[in-house]
Amino acid sequence: MKLNINSPFFQFMNTLAEYILLNFLWLICCIPIVTIGASTTALYYVTMQTAREEHGYIARSFFRSFKENFKQSTIIWLIMFFLGAVLTFNVSFWFTMKSTIGNVLGTLVSVALLLYLFTLFYVFPLLSRFDNTVKQTIKNAFFISLQNLKQTLIITITNILIVLVAYFLPISGIFFVLFGFAFFAYLNSFQFVKVFKCYEANLDEDSLDEDASSSQIELPEDEIVR
Repeated sequence: MKLNINSPFFQFMNTLAEYILLNFLWLICCIPIVTIGASTTALYYVTMQTAREEHGYIARSFFRSFKENFKQSTIIWLIMFFLGAVLTFNVSFWFTMKSTIGNVLGTLVSVALLLYLFTLFYVFPLLSRFDNTVKQTIKNAFFISLQNLKQTLIITITNILIVLVAYFLPISGIFFVLFGFAFFAYLNSFQFVKVFKCYEANLDEDSLDEDASSSQIELPEDEIVR
């Protein structure tokens, strides 16, 4: 019996193997903790390539983005980690006060925490796609998440469902270890590609080439947030 490597089965198995590899690279590169930002940036660089049907070598693309964005993504990760810890602590603190002012302040901080999550979801995909300063990247992530609220809510719901599944179904941990994180990043990438497309419209298409000297598009600081 002759095997057809172009059959749907082999195509599926090939895609599955690619995402197992990508998921493994992301997990391994997250182990030092401080490199979570660089690893996540590289993950979204690869998954957004796939979502745009720009296929390339997964490991090479991953480590290319990891290396190019390491400094900025690490600084952003440390900033976002610290800010997230402060906001989470304040939400817990004010609601445990069990008073009117505590509830009011707890609600206000909860809104701030939600806006923080919106920014966190966008900041690393944005960094993987556009070249900008740390401050401007975080600022752009915040405003873009609000300007594209429909896609932001879809991404938020998707990520919340991931957390709930992982919490209530411990056996799902096997799925996440194998390819789950890369798979859900891929799902989110369709929304990011849709959002970023309008900001890329007036940019030189040559800069999107996989063989270009940079994995990112150079973006003026005022190109997105006006």
